[in-house]
Amino acid sequence: MTRPLRAAGVLALALAAACATKEKEIESDRRYISTVYNDTIVESFGRTSRTITGMLIEKSGDTVRFRVHTKADALVSTVDLTLHAASRRGQRPVTQIVTMPTGTLPLMQNSVAFLEQYLRRARTVGGDSVSIPVMLVGASPELEVLTLVKNGADSVMLLGSDMKPENGIHLALDPQDRIAGGVMPLSGARIARVDGSQ
Repeated sequence: MTRPLRAAGVLALALAAACATKEKEIESDRRYISTVYNDTIVESFGRTSRTITGMLIEKSGDTVRFRVHTKADALVSTVDLTLHAASRRGQRPVTQIVTMPTGTLPLMQNSVAFLEQYLRRARTVGGDSVSIPVMLVGASPELEVLTLVKNGADSVMLLGSDMKPENGIHLALDPQDRIAGGVMPLSGARIARVDGSQ
């Protein structure tokens, strides 16, 4: 094969690989409301083949924007966080980039976007009971292990190290395995999907 033909072949393979890995939109504009006592958080997010991008708006007016960088096998490489504090309007927002330890999934508050990535990872691992290390991202990151336990065809529980359901997160799933709602008995927190979201 001549050098020009060989070069053309390499270029064609490179272009094919680039097209194969092009980022694709999977869904957009899903919305949820989480309530804990008198506090309310409104969440909206969308997902592509490479990222989950969304926003949490607290009742106080504080806003957290996030971007979760996903990779193969439903794992996460990094999380970008930007906090716009209501008490500091007009000032620069606080930004943070969190690099995830190998095999660890991020969680943040009651965010459905983060919880669903955990569920995708659990499905990839497989089994009716799956333990996955997580990092609670934010001002003071914490590491722990949560165990997913299936509770019928359309619900799951996420349990901490004590494995007590009353201390866990109970999630209802829709036919696409997306979160339809949830409750945390210990705190009384509730998650509800906003009607009309995708």
